[in-house]
Amino acid sequence: MDAKTLFATLLVAGIIGGFSINNYFMNNETTEDKIVDLEVGNEAPDFTLTDTDGNSFNLSDFENEKVVVLEFMNMGCGSCHNFEKNVLKSYCDDDAMPEDVKVISLTQTENEDKDKLEERAEDKNWTYAMGSEGMTDAFGADRSPSIVIIDKDGMITFSESGSMSKSELEEKINEALE
Repeated sequence: MDAKTLFATLLVAGIIGGFSINNYFMNNETTEDKIVDLEVGNEAPDFTLTDTDGNSFNLSDFENEKVVVLEFMNMGCGSCHNFEKNVLKSYCDDDAMPEDVKVISLTQTENEDKDKLEERAEDKNWTYAMGSEGMTDAFGADRSPSIVIIDKDGMITFSESGSMSKSELEEKINEALE
């Protein structure tokens, strides 16, 4: 067999093998592989979080009562800190903030420094909570900060990574309130 024939045979065998392996893994996913990225228009799954005071709460606690704003953040992220300081604090301290809105900042991993989180949570008009990598993955919050807004019916109305202005945040919250 000459070199060209050998090369062509190996190339075809590699392509067929690649398709076979890809097909096998695509059809044999584990439970961990089946994490569904939640998108705008989807129902948010009920979740349980623990705030900095050790109190647990669920998304369903706010059903039919409040629009929930989730900020997925990282304690060491300067953009997150600036967003909280310049946008969330301004929004939450504003007398015009609707009473039927709940703002929750949560860490993107369980390994965040709880003491630093507690310091950050002092004197805030919103809740800080310990998040998890699973929740971060499920909500597609791959960058810090990531904002997810859930309406009173539990539907995701907004989901984006990156910072935004107070007016943009207000607009998206008001849309969820309608």
